[in-house]
Amino acid sequence: MSHKSYWFSYKLFVFALPVLILLSLSISVESKGKRSITLMAYNVENLFDATHDGEDQKDLAFLPMSEKRKWSKDECAAQRGFYNYLCTNLDWTQEKYEFKLAQIAQVILDYNQSSGADIVMLEELENKRVVKDLWELHLADHGYLEPIHFDSPGFRGLDVAIMSKFPVTLALSHTVDLSDMNKSTRDILEARFLIDNKYELRVAANHWPSLASPQKTRFKAAEVIKKIAKEAEVAGVPFIAMGDFNTLDLDTPNPIFGNIADTDPKNNNVPLVDIHRFLKNLLTFPGGTHYYKGKWNHLDRVLVSKDLFLKESPLQINPFSFKILDRKYLFKEVQENLKGSKKTKIPFRYDFFNDEGFSDHLPITIKLIVDNS
Repeated sequence: MSHKSYWFSYKLFVFALPVLILLSLSISVESKGKRSITLMAYNVENLFDATHDGEDQKDLAFLPMSEKRKWSKDECAAQRGFYNYLCTNLDWTQEKYEFKLAQIAQVILDYNQSSGADIVMLEELENKRVVKDLWELHLADHGYLEPIHFDSPGFRGLDVAIMSKFPVTLALSHTVDLSDMNKSTRDILEARFLIDNKYELRVAANHWPSLASPQKTRFKAAEVIKKIAKEAEVAGVPFIAMGDFNTLDLDTPNPIFGNIADTDPKNNNVPLVDIHRFLKNLLTFPGGTHYYKGKWNHLDRVLVSKDLFLKESPLQINPFSFKILDRKYLFKEVQENLKGSKKTKIPFRYDFFNDEGFSDHLPITIKLIVDNS
């Protein structure tokens, strides 16, 4: 065999190895008669209704123009840049709101053979009304039970929620205390489920403080997750945290890696495994879950407790099932820069003026294997 042929064969083997591993794992799981449950996290980008909620209306942009014309003063004047433009010009009507609900529902249900994930964690929700409308109009008929939601603090009032096909045994809202910085942020939502009336599973929906906030705000959020993870560990219950962590791999010090998570299921110094980093060499397109200033990043992540890697555990993580949902309709083609003609595909974020698109984030999904033998 020539050197070129050998090198080609080697590269083909290296490229195919992750696929072979994934296939062998899937075949193994299927042959043993085990079943899987699916989880999704999705930042739905500013899901606001078109109703004025008085003092609870934190973002005045998302109201009908007929409502804005009643103002005795320009309430948008305090906003700057794009937010001022949005507040001044957007006519956010009930019809537009309901269309965005339908767009989000389409994405949620376009997974797991068009039935949706068993547990869905959502971020950037204005209030309980929007998640309840999403459920009642689009998801209740697909097996989802009443959503789990608590009002969160935060200057724009954006919340997290959980929707599940499993009944919840307990729901808790954990405050991320930023009072020493004179700030507030959304809570972390924990839900506890009983799988197949046998096995407890705890999950947490996250939307950590934005990258515009100081790094120590995300360390505060990490401390809350560490506490929840430790409590689950003491109780002998597996735990999964998902959502938008607003943390970059290159952040130093890092609120996630080396602090609450790593890639070694056998290392007990930190309680969680960061699935994105665990699979880093296996992930291809898309290059992340969010695209900003010409770069992909993994703001949206899955962190799992290490007992989910134990073979004897009745609930086991399938790390190779982790997926960034990459349906064609979720992308929009744009020029990479103003000077060049090369184009790239990025998340098709929602256009509130033209009523098209989905979100500036892509959903993430993963599977748990349930062993009932």
